[in-house]
Amino acid sequence: MRLFLRAYTEEIGGNSQRALEQLDSFLGTNRPHVQLSPSVSDNQEDDIIAKDEIDADDQAFFSSSDKKLRQDMTKGGILLIVFIFAIIVFQKIFKEDDTAMATDKVPILTQRVQAISEIQLLTDFMLDKNDQRLLPVAPPFYVKLITMDQIAFTIRLDSAEIRSKFLQANDEYDFVGIENKTDFLFTDTKGLSIYINAHSLQNISNYEHPLKLTLKPNPPTMIVQWYKPLR
Repeated sequence: MRLFLRAYTEEIGGNSQRALEQLDSFLGTNRPHVQLSPSVSDNQEDDIIAKDEIDADDQAFFSSSDKKLRQDMTKGGILLIVFIFAIIVFQKIFKEDDTAMATDKVPILTQRVQAISEIQLLTDFMLDKNDQRLLPVAPPFYVKLITMDQIAFTIRLDSAEIRSKFLQANDEYDFVGIENKTDFLFTDTKGLSIYINAHSLQNISNYEHPLKLTLKPNPPTMIVQWYKPLR
């Protein structure tokens, strides 16, 4: 309270020492009165009497302004609590990229899955197997992804535009109106189900390494490439 009063008084241009003395008087913690020895001069006695009169005036002033001071202190305390709460909220917001996996003992944080690039695919992996087949549906293609786990992937539209996507567990993603060649490159397909125009693609889910899915509209063709690490 004394530190707050001193800072507040100096902020508004007041006498912080006098304010502290007034606070002592208001709280009943006045400094003990010093008894004068017989050797004290008359001038010193006059000075002490004058100071006592000033203290009495200060007490009257403090008595009339203590209500406002308490109100200002209450407002300052409320603002401090709001500030601390805002910091906690911002910390939680900026930690959304991390997900907590509950265990029987302690929560374990897992980092967000990162999308793989074409360069990483060529330098760190090799083609394991390849499958090409006609699709029983006609373009435009409507692709739906449903995942039970985190997945990350990139989309290349007609060998030009590349987009990176990330899905949390139990998320869905819809990509509609595909009329040109499109490549989907998944970091892995664990817990992933893929549908094209409501047709479920088989033998794609639960692969732990990169998988590339290519859709061609003419003729309606699907190419699936499974990759494995070089070492």
